[in-house]
Amino acid sequence: MYPISQLYDQYLKERARQWAVKLDIAGTEYGMDSLIDFSIENNLTSADDFEIGTAIPSKLVLRLKTTDEIPPNARVMPYVALILPPELDGANVAWQDADIAWQDADFPWQGAITEWLPLGEFFVDRRERIGPETWEFVAYDKLVYADVAYVSQLSYPATMQAVWDEICTQIGYSYDSSVVIGSYTVPVAPTGYTCRQVMGHIAGANGASVYVGKDGMIKFRRYASSDTPVVELTDADYITVKETGPAKTYTKVVVVYDTDEGLAYEAGSGDENHTLYVEIPFGTQAMADALLVQLSGFSFTPIKMDMRGYPQIEAGDRIRYGRPAPALTWGTADVAWQDADFSWDSYYDGGQSLCLNMVYGFKGGLSLSIEAPAKSEQESEFGVDGSLTAAINRLNRNAVKLGKTYYGVTVTADDGLTVERSDHASKVVFNSDDLSWYVGNEKALHYDAQENKLKFSGDIEMLGGTINWSSVNSDPRIDDVEDTANDALDIAQQIANGTYTGGTFISGSQIYSPSIFGGSISIGSGNNIFRADAQGIWAGHANFNDAPFSVDMNGAVKAMNGQFSGTITGATILGGIISGPTISGATVTGGTIQTQPPGFYPRIELSESLNRLNFEASPTSYFRIYPSGGVFVQEILNGTSAFSIAKQASLTSLVSTDNLYLLNSDCAIQMLGNSIYIHAPGGVYVNGTPI
Repeated sequence: MYPISQLYDQYLKERARQWAVKLDIAGTEYGMDSLIDFSIENNLTSADDFEIGTAIPSKLVLRLKTTDEIPPNARVMPYVALILPPELDGANVAWQDADIAWQDADFPWQGAITEWLPLGEFFVDRRERIGPETWEFVAYDKLVYADVAYVSQLSYPATMQAVWDEICTQIGYSYDSSVVIGSYTVPVAPTGYTCRQVMGHIAGANGASVYVGKDGMIKFRRYASSDTPVVELTDADYITVKETGPAKTYTKVVVVYDTDEGLAYEAGSGDENHTLYVEIPFGTQAMADALLVQLSGFSFTPIKMDMRGYPQIEAGDRIRYGRPAPALTWGTADVAWQDADFSWDSYYDGGQSLCLNMVYGFKGGLSLSIEAPAKSEQESEFGVDGSLTAAINRLNRNAVKLGKTYYGVTVTADDGLTVERSDHASKVVFNSDDLSWYVGNEKALHYDAQENKLKFSGDIEMLGGTINWSSVNSDPRIDDVEDTANDALDIAQQIANGTYTGGTFISGSQIYSPSIFGGSISIGSGNNIFRADAQGIWAGHANFNDAPFSVDMNGAVKAMNGQFSGTITGATILGGIISGPTISGATVTGGTIQTQPPGFYPRIELSESLNRLNFEASPTSYFRIYPSGGVFVQEILNGTSAFSIAKQASLTSLVSTDNLYLLNSDCAIQMLGNSIYIHAPGGVYVNGTPI
């Protein structure tokens, strides 16, 4: 029961009580001038029998006159208060006229009105215009926000308290001290359930149901044999009351952990009329035993009651109703024991019941309807199934249900077959259009039948076997079988000239790609082999130590025997022969560099072994430069004539095997045999003197 002041309780019992109502809608206050009426429905059972482990949202239906625009999902909080007589208008009493001590004042200082009592916290779900500037709003309490899939981040097994706290944290719930959870554990994550369902299962394991209190806090209504009435209602407080069955008690508890297979734990004994069924997917025998102890001696009378509105009554409260008997003492009891027609708690009739389903209504005054449903013994005693019922029960046990989880396997209309780990770390989805393997929330392996594509994110490690293909490609230009060969040649040409920008192309035994990365690559066999690994690059020979060239990890290219062509950029080449169109930015040390092999002309040759540079037009026509001792020699041969120039420190010598001419446009010096001839039209001078 919600706490109220003594003054509030006093004036609630007045016959001519007057109500004040206000509404807080999205932070804006609306008064009696805007309100038409409202009703609030609080339920702790969804069936026609007593239940525990429920979590049912309360419902508000409100009719309001307003021109304001109420925002979507606006929070609505109705409040009620009682209007007091003028003599209790403490707010308008002057200080000098207050002839009573503050602590002794029996009237409210806020005015001739009691405190405002909240009737709950609701959120607008839908609205409808029902007249000019008149709206009807339907709103539910915050349990409606728990209708989302429960995706746990806990490690399992986990304590039931940890699961409860995780749900409340995810949704932003606060709960009060009535929520007491035993030291139970949940073995695996409750996959396939909503947060609200899991909250209900946890409450059921602890002998309670979940509801939202008038102050917006999450609460437990826990049932036990020690329950006592929170309010006593006389026949002056209710209009009608109907007892719909004899007092209900329970001597047997069945905790059902698999409804489809009918698997359950039982505690106690008794017939169907005295058996309480509780659905808990993670239920245990210990839970069943504890519930039996908790409910031993628990009893209530099933009723339907229409009464005056007492706003402090909350869902699940135990009430005492009936016609009270006069208070008697032993000395004034002038009736024999056996003739007394009243109970020991001073009631002529009535009994104790529960406010399991309640409806508050306000239309100028506050009313309340209470129901405590329970199957009667006659309804539950004859449980013989007909042939059709038996067949349906067999089908219900054997059929695979949509949305039902079977050890991680779920079949749904949207996804088909889903297999998911209890901790949601991975799952597989199968249907005719989609095959997906999830790691966390990411698709690691995915086949899209509509796009005809298989996509994988991760590493592939082959432990044996082979991979074969006839035609596989990822280059967008390879669009049909007929064009594959031509496109492959086009791609190969682009790769050769460095203009290829497409993806990797695999066709038959060929692979084309802008870049290939790997630990080791080997191509060819016998003497025709290429290999690259973390140690270097070898080419041209089966024995890598004798390869025509190799590249070590320092970037040095070593040429050994044989020939190769292509471009080597920014490397050091040691030894051997290099033949090719271009060498850019390299340092070449040792070996022979030649434009053509010997015997092919014209050719240029730089030889390490001969230590000379040759420019050869033919075997008898060449120009050579080489060092000879301390002399730098330039040698020219043209047919049988030879000419050489040697440069020393203080002497330059010219040697010719034939006539030697020094010529310009007018003069000539001719060395012929042992003679020197000088031809100079302007004369011959020695130190400026003509001779």
